[in-house]
Amino acid sequence: MKKIFLYSLAVLGLLTACDPSKDDVSAPGSSLNGDQLISGLTIKQYSDENRTTEAADGNYFTFSTNPSRVVEIYQLDAEGAKSTLVSGVASGNFKIVPKRGNSPEQTFYVRTLNYDGTEVVGQKNVTVFVPSELSQDVRLLASDAYGSKIWTWDTEFRADGAVWGNLGYSAGDDWTSGIWWGAKPEDLTGQLQHSNTGVATGEESASAYMEFFDDGNIISYDAGGNQIRKGKYSVEGWTGTKSHASMDGAVANWSFGTLKTSEGAILFPFQINGGGTQPTDFEIVQLDASHLQLIYAAPNTGNWSEATWWAFKSSSDGEANLTNLSTKSWTWDTEFRADGAVWGNLGYSAGDDWTSGIWWGAKPEDLTGQLQHSDTGNATGEESADAYMTFDWNSGTVQSYDASGAEIRSGKFEISGWGNGKKTQASIDGVQSAWAYGTLHTDAGSILFPFQINGGGTKPTDFEIMKLDASHLQLIYAAPNTGNWSEATWWAFKAK
Repeated sequence: MKKIFLYSLAVLGLLTACDPSKDDVSAPGSSLNGDQLISGLTIKQYSDENRTTEAADGNYFTFSTNPSRVVEIYQLDAEGAKSTLVSGVASGNFKIVPKRGNSPEQTFYVRTLNYDGTEVVGQKNVTVFVPSELSQDVRLLASDAYGSKIWTWDTEFRADGAVWGNLGYSAGDDWTSGIWWGAKPEDLTGQLQHSNTGVATGEESASAYMEFFDDGNIISYDAGGNQIRKGKYSVEGWTGTKSHASMDGAVANWSFGTLKTSEGAILFPFQINGGGTQPTDFEIVQLDASHLQLIYAAPNTGNWSEATWWAFKSSSDGEANLTNLSTKSWTWDTEFRADGAVWGNLGYSAGDDWTSGIWWGAKPEDLTGQLQHSDTGNATGEESADAYMTFDWNSGTVQSYDASGAEIRSGKFEISGWGNGKKTQASIDGVQSAWAYGTLHTDAGSILFPFQINGGGTKPTDFEIMKLDASHLQLIYAAPNTGNWSEATWWAFKAK
């Protein structure tokens, strides 16, 4: 069970002042102690973010104080680090959404100042909803955060774009060394002699996909989103390492385990040269946040005898793409543009392709000439192509480092509004209805060179996610009410 919790930032009522004494409110006639502060606190819990349905274990809260007091509400993680939920208001909203597997019994703290300057802190215990913790294999197949995960044909797996074909079984520790032949998705219409009907279904397209759900269901779709088949799945023997020998015993560490499905559940689910056979037991030869590779070998298949392979990829799980559901480091993407630029300005929501609005950019080493945009004017080491930042899924923290590995800054992070790998978030100005994939929230200053261009040292906390897959992270910050073609800031990172 994870010992460190990921807590959200405030969703409403968040002010820049964290010290309640700095906010202008009418002073009550008498001071309070912590117990009195909590006894005067009224909360309601809701099961939905719109706060329409009350629930005893709801994750979404409204609160008010009596007597009215401007307060800060926060939680502490296992190491005592504070995560502020809301601050600078006497009433408002906040949410507590622990990651899967954490305790539903949660504690938050309410802090204010008496008007003689003394600090008052009260403690409140609540019960919230927490989904059951998933096994690692299901997290990778179906996501931890979103309930389902989309997998498409991995046309980048091989230079020839092949995604399904045959191989000599257990040819070596690297299964790909045994591949004899493969077909690209669009060429599968010429391979229907291997299917059980001989009829194309729409899975013979690079845009076909299958969705794995955390309840054990799989649905396969054509490029238009029309269902082809539906089935069940489970995983047996998963340890997270290649600990299973090939069935002929020739390779000791051959697979990660077995994906068991109902017949015909996956895309193009046919054994090659199998007379329409639809296997139900697949050896998992690769499974990570972004890749799924499978092999079917009939019982008693021997070394170098014919087997069938499949290659899939996923970019729909934002949390996994960012963190690998463990830790993952990102550095400047000097390959993003021909000029090597990684940070700069752009005209906001200039078109469906956000890069068409870019005005200017700086290479990492040129950021030392852009320190007028920082809050200190001092170089920190992030102005290097070898600087990097690491996102930690377990703790919900991001830490930035210089090229030598010395920490520059750190903070909390969270992804919200993620649309399962689709652009579902509109631009601030409403011009683009499908502009961003979601929002990356961080504590101020957590990422590399975290400064708004021409912002007087402003360190944004909400970044629009313009691209997030296994290899690329592209962000935009636009100040509230930024209009079409008005100035915004962009960042480009790649997996380290």
